[in-house]
Amino acid sequence: MVKRYTESAMLSVCFRKNSYFVFWEDWEEKQNYIYIVKGDVKEMKLFIKKAAAISLSALMVAGLAACGGGSSNGGGSASADNGGGDTTAATTTTDTASTDSGSDAAASGDYVKLVLWGNGSADTADCAEVAEAVSKITREKIGCEIELVRGQDGEQINLALTTGEPIDLLCYNNINGQFNTVVNNNWAYPLDELLEKYGQGAKEVINQYDLDACKYNGVLYALPNQKDTSRAAGFAMRKDICDELGITVPEMGTYEEMHDILVKVHEAYPDMYPLVPTWAGGGMQTTLPADPLGDSLGILEDARESSTTVVDQAETKSFQDFCKMMWQWNREGLIMPDATTTTENALLSSNGFAMFENWKPGKELEVYKGNGKEVYFMKIHGPIKHTAIPNGNSWIIPYSTKHPEEAMKMWDLMYTDPDVSNLLINGIEGKHWVYTDDTHKMIKSPEGVDPNASGYSSMDWAWPNQQITPVWEGAEDPDLWTKLNEFNNSGVPSPAMGFVWDSSSVMNQVTACNNVTATYRTALMWGSIDPEENLPKFIDELKAAGIDEIIAEKQKQLDAFLASK
Repeated sequence: MVKRYTESAMLSVCFRKNSYFVFWEDWEEKQNYIYIVKGDVKEMKLFIKKAAAISLSALMVAGLAACGGGSSNGGGSASADNGGGDTTAATTTTDTASTDSGSDAAASGDYVKLVLWGNGSADTADCAEVAEAVSKITREKIGCEIELVRGQDGEQINLALTTGEPIDLLCYNNINGQFNTVVNNNWAYPLDELLEKYGQGAKEVINQYDLDACKYNGVLYALPNQKDTSRAAGFAMRKDICDELGITVPEMGTYEEMHDILVKVHEAYPDMYPLVPTWAGGGMQTTLPADPLGDSLGILEDARESSTTVVDQAETKSFQDFCKMMWQWNREGLIMPDATTTTENALLSSNGFAMFENWKPGKELEVYKGNGKEVYFMKIHGPIKHTAIPNGNSWIIPYSTKHPEEAMKMWDLMYTDPDVSNLLINGIEGKHWVYTDDTHKMIKSPEGVDPNASGYSSMDWAWPNQQITPVWEGAEDPDLWTKLNEFNNSGVPSPAMGFVWDSSSVMNQVTACNNVTATYRTALMWGSIDPEENLPKFIDELKAAGIDEIIAEKQKQLDAFLASK
């Protein structure tokens, strides 16, 4: 990381792998410019946060003049290339005067404002109310106040990160590819030094096994939420319909048993959709026990087995059998006709009976909060662990932050302060929730308040530490968090656990294969197209797009990872 100052601007150059970021902040015009250079300097992709003209040649001259030092900068990507291709974390310092303590900030009235982008829907007014309640705590403890934004979709988040919008903490759940996409696009600030200096509370909470899953080339870029880090998969189905029809749902079941249940529901309720997507656009919590190895372009077919051979999922028997089953279910009228194109979420709340879903202790309540329906679960396979589970749905400090130190202090509070965590997860006491009794161990919705329409949805898994907050009444178990940790520890780990895929050397092939996958995969998995006709096309087009090159590179990296363990 190098910096160069002029009379009216500051230039920062941040090196990382085969690319580097150039940050230009014009203090007179109060505008920020971000230049992302991939490979050779001539191959420059320009992103301008606010429309303005700047001389490219002037930037290049200033950038080359700056390429000699090793000082740090807290406003950029904060990775430094030592010239040999190794990535190391840069020293983290802010480009504005950081607040040493809450008391100092209180005395001066000069609070750093941190922008937090969380997951899930919430009204703007409710977010502002929650943010102010949190800020009353953080102004005193860390000299910061927060602005809270929720409900941004993947496209909005991608645009914000690409253009360098100033965000200090962000949940990347809605980004396609999640952690792998974040690190491969250089969107995340390296955390090793920040965690050591300002995140010791969080570090004590997080399991080292899960923390290691958030490293890329040995550098830490995310912290895992204290959610489920193992995964059992199967189906969630409406309790009211099952009870009415006398359907007994086994705890562990088979596809054949699920088929019989769907047929019975379809016969009793011909206008109901027996099986609906987990989320819009054909979203599916798949029951296949594969390790996706980051992007599902080259997988381990069964994470429960010892094989470390990377394969094309489209060519595996398990995937092909699944697609043939879904094609048959679709032809029998057991699947929502527009499953792949619907824009609706929470389809169990309207005209759906069952959906693919992952299970963990407390999942029944989570589904109820999202759909307003009580459910039974039938698991197809027991808990497994792979890298994408602990590093999924978590948070980063974006490279565009101007306050990385304060962001880490805030993040640490989100892991350790029960009041901060409860406010961010559940909202305002008396408005969004109330305690069930004087023990303050469990909460419920206030009288007359629908939890699905309170103005502030509770999505505990999408925040850093749900386990220091009260349990919702519907969970019927005040020891939920103990059981969740027992479940996490019971997962069978993939032989590739901890492996993070670096796709930078085959990015063209990845892009081409993703385009092919977008055409076929969702449609095949929902039985919308005939697998006999389309599976061969899918496989052939993947090969033409370069899937074999991706698999060869991924196998090479996985073998090296396993050899280093």
